[in-house]
Amino acid sequence: MSAFDRIIGYEAVKKELMQLCDALKNREVYEKLGARMPAGVLLEGDPGLGKTLMAKCFIEESGLEAYTVRLSRDRNTFIRNIADTFSKAAENAPAIVFLDDMDKFANEDHHHTDAPEYVTVQGCIDVAFGFGVFILATANDVCKLPWSLIRPGRFDRRIGIMSPEEDDAEKIIEYYFSNKLLADDVDMKDVAKMIKYKSCAELETIINCAAMNAAYARRDRIRLDDIVESVLRMEYESPKDIDAPISDDVMKTALHEAGHLVVSEVLCPGSVGLVSIRKSEQYGIGGFVRRCRSLPDAECNIIASLAGKAAVELYYSESAAFGCREDIKRAFELIRNGISQKASLGFGMIDVATEQFRYTSENMNSRNEAVTHAELERYYMKAKDILLKNREFLEKAAKELAEKETLLYSDIRRINDEVIVTNVAI
Repeated sequence: MSAFDRIIGYEAVKKELMQLCDALKNREVYEKLGARMPAGVLLEGDPGLGKTLMAKCFIEESGLEAYTVRLSRDRNTFIRNIADTFSKAAENAPAIVFLDDMDKFANEDHHHTDAPEYVTVQGCIDVAFGFGVFILATANDVCKLPWSLIRPGRFDRRIGIMSPEEDDAEKIIEYYFSNKLLADDVDMKDVAKMIKYKSCAELETIINCAAMNAAYARRDRIRLDDIVESVLRMEYESPKDIDAPISDDVMKTALHEAGHLVVSEVLCPGSVGLVSIRKSEQYGIGGFVRRCRSLPDAECNIIASLAGKAAVELYYSESAAFGCREDIKRAFELIRNGISQKASLGFGMIDVATEQFRYTSENMNSRNEAVTHAELERYYMKAKDILLKNREFLEKAAKELAEKETLLYSDIRRINDEVIVTNVAI
């Protein structure tokens, strides 16, 4: 059994780490082909994604003695500890020096990256490599590290650790639920699609909250609705007993969110993992959609953003549907950015302002604003067209939302299967 088997998912990362381990254990094979052993590897990414676990698995799999440097002393003592640790590793080479949370070694930022701690690490790496010492490091924010430290020659491999993709997230969630008593109605795909996975710590908190919900209700197993309540409370700040009403009109809110849902699903099937008409304190709105898969391009995002307003206005006479201010703002910014930065309508509309030349003409601003508003109207009509051609889907989704308050991935798939979905070219 490999030490890397303890890491759930992250197959591409594990493959790269296993190659490095193989090179450490079989140097002669690589040297025969003229391959130089990398000086070190840096695992970088947000906190809580398992970088330290991956590093520990790497050390175990390599079979080498490891010496860890972790910030835990005052500045002068810490700098001496860095040098002493590298010296011990060199004396017992081949060995590994593990620099855990290296970006915390000094309170610096990208404007001040010449801290004595980092200078010491750089010098030690250069000396230690000649003695057969391999450097392994983790960092949350590489912007706090000097380029001279993390450049090739000191860290020949930089591996980005991202939030897990759908399949990996599902495996990780199953692992955390493996020692919990679950009711038969718990569908792991539903759970994986509704959670915005950021870190193991957040996931554990959500699962613990679900267990507490079940225990408080004196149930002997955790039900799906316990998990849903936990996710809505912990991730969307939407507790069930919130005092504020969902909206002035439940059906309007349901239509609004169903509009986002339907257009997202037509443009990118399987992209929505959860939709609710509960008020979110986090977003300050009545209702929200959780996409478990990103829409393919800016056009799709613009149309989906305008679909809430379009859905309500198909059934109500008011000229501006409530709850759509942020949707319109998001669509406007996407269109304006495409026109002025990405030349989506040709180079004649692009904003050429730079650090050296900041001036943008009044004529250019006026033209871009006029074109942006025209594009908003055009995309709004596309959203309306999609909804009109999928009216059965919209009405069924809105009706169930109004009744159930929250729809999960399995609910959305079932509704999708019960209606005829008409694809619309955009």
